[in-house]
Parts: sequence; C-alpha cells; structure tokens
Amino acid sequence: MNQPVVREVTLKKEYSFQYENFVLSSQHELYLVLAKDGSSVSALKFRFSTFKYGSPNDEARGSHPLAKFGLGLYGLYQVENSPWIHELMVANRIHPRHQDLMFADRKHFIACFKDVMLEVVCREFEEIEIEERALLAVLQAELLCLE
Repeated sequence: MNQPVVREVTLKKEYSFQYENFVLSSQHELYLVLAKDGSSVSALKFRFSTFKYGSPNDEARGSHPLAKFGLGLYGLYQVENSPWIHELMVANRIHPRHQDLMFADRKHFIACFKDVMLEVVCREFEEIEIEERALLAVLQAELLCLE
C-alpha cells in the first residue's frame, strides 16, 4: 500500500473549526453542523460508511497516525491512500461476495477541532445550508423509525 497523503479541503465558506460543532447521524447520512445564522444552519453532509468522533484534541493531535502525513490542527482534510479504508476493505474480505473494487469509491475525511475530531469514510459529502426546521425534521424522521 502507498503512503497516505493528507490534504486540506477548501470549502465554500470559512469556518472556525474551533469549539462549536456537533454530529447528527442516521445509519446512512451524517451531518457535521458547523455554524448557525438565524434559522440557517451550515453543515457538511456525508453519505457515509463509518465514522469516529472524539479524541485526540489539538494538544495531542501529533499522536494521530496521520499527523506525520500532513494532518493539521484545525480544518477539513482528505486522506488519499487511506490506511483506514484499506483496513475496512481487508476486514470485509470475509464476506462471500466481497470485491476489493467495492471500496474504490470510498473517501476518508478528517475534520479537526480544538477538543475533538471527526473521521468519516464515505462515498461523497457536500457543504450545505439547511433551515433549522429541516434539520429538526431529519431528527424527527429518525425518531419515528424507533417506534
């Protein structure tokens, strides 16, 4: 496997990538909520396979295995030649209909904040503006699935 390469992603808007963020996730979509202006919410929406949310914070970010490949302290990054995607692909080989090609369209993104980071393996993501009521409707629809 080739060495990972980590590159910062340029978004349409500038976000502080400091403290305020949260994740809203269903089984197929994940919203990383970054800002709110009135009733308009700015978010990154991922059609994801898996994610991790939590440590390391910025003070321990140097311990992350991708730090030496360009992972910065704050912002959104994409990992090429992702060891995590490779690990997921190898683990899936136990499935009788597995093909490595199934992982060819997977992308690995890392959003780095002061106290947490979000890592996502997904097929795609988009930067969106969504009305607060529409975001609440996403949550309500997921709650209905539990009934």
